Amino acid sequence: SGARRGLLMKGGAVIEAVAGGTQVAFDKTGTLTHGRPVVTDIVALGADGPEVLRLAAAVEAGSSHPLAQAILGKAAGIALPASSEARAIVGKGVSARVEGRALTVASPRLAADSGALAGDGLQQAAQLEGQGKTVAVLFDEHRALGLIALRDEPRPDAAEAMRQLRALGLTPTILTGDNPRTAAAIAGDLGT
Repeated sequence: SGARRGLLMKGGAVIEAVAGGTQVAFDKTGTLTHGRPVVTDIVALGADGPEVLRLAAAVEAGSSHPLAQAILGKAAGIALPASSEARAIVGKGVSARVEGRALTVASPRLAADSGALAGDGLQQAAQLEGQGKTVAVLFDEHRALGLIALRDEPRPDAAEAMRQLRALGLTPTILTGDNPRTAAAIAGDLGT
């Protein structure tokens, strides 16, 4: 019966041992969450929200990175301007020339180090990160134009599954390679 439902257990001793278990560990990505980030917030700083999305998507055009795909997905149906001179900034973001402007979509840290993000914008980025979101900053040579927050959202049935496990006396645990703030935010959403 277990094999038909996707469980793989070798021998009766394993089944007996599971019956005495008190904790269940789950991989977060793709098990408790959808496994793909989505855009949750767009914060206008030096440009309005639709412009931030349009320009960020143009910079990200052609990228297969999951965050880029989320931004491009959010911008589906919007006419994007052409980009040129695109280059990856390994582990930090991407830059390209769009409508004659050098634009970058990158981490808040890179934007701050570049002098484009400070003060209120930096505080807003930290607040979004505190909610377990990944923040991408769209900026030009002079200033931040906007923030785009993304997160891999929980599956609709995950919180109920966690509730049912607790009702059975089991303690659910989330395993993830994400940063501790993201893990804590997802755990809070799921009541674990």
